Amino acid sequence: MWREGAAVLRNLSLQIQRGDCWVVHGGNGSGKSSFLQLLYGDLGVAYGGAILRAGVPRGVALEQFKRRVGLVAPELQAIHPGYLRVNEVVASGALASIGLNAAADVSEEQRIQRALREVGVATLAERAIRTLSYGQLRRVLFARALVHEPDILLLDEPYAGVDAATRTSLRSRVQRAQESGVTMVMVTHHRDEWPAATSHELELRQSRVVYCGPRRA
Repeated sequence: MWREGAAVLRNLSLQIQRGDCWVVHGGNGSGKSSFLQLLYGDLGVAYGGAILRAGVPRGVALEQFKRRVGLVAPELQAIHPGYLRVNEVVASGALASIGLNAAADVSEEQRIQRALREVGVATLAERAIRTLSYGQLRRVLFARALVHEPDILLLDEPYAGVDAATRTSLRSRVQRAQESGVTMVMVTHHRDEWPAATSHELELRQSRVVYCGPRRA
């Protein structure tokens, strides 16, 4: 895979099965975030490579896949306009969009409120996101990722920049999702952030694979 004229991932071959929990780790610039963006569909593979997504035959719009995925990533936090209200950001998770073209209906509003309660920010629903702290906005992104009960969670440094209480709360919510059978891929620098049920790991160094396989002891 290439990005801005430079190779960011080389010689990578793996299969992620339903219910797996993968941790992707390695130094800065090793290709971790690019790998997550590749899985999500925001980056493409290089000529000669391929990525196959279960339930998404060739010719089907990638948005259909993205609607099955919950995503938490720093760039996602940055690209939401500050005037959007919290409930609008959360509702957009079901559409894999930034913002909404129409107001949520009653059933959607119920899902939004439930997702906000689960991450502890239900009282912020009508607030513009520009008025939130970094930690509050990260909780909102988790609600956005979980509002549509996704099959897959892609988490890029999900606990970076949040306080200890927020980290504990969000890790608990991630664990519940994992226990319910959600497939998960998490990028993290920190071993103590690995989910307890991590099944596989991908270690990258300078865009190359160091290890790819079952979790090592």
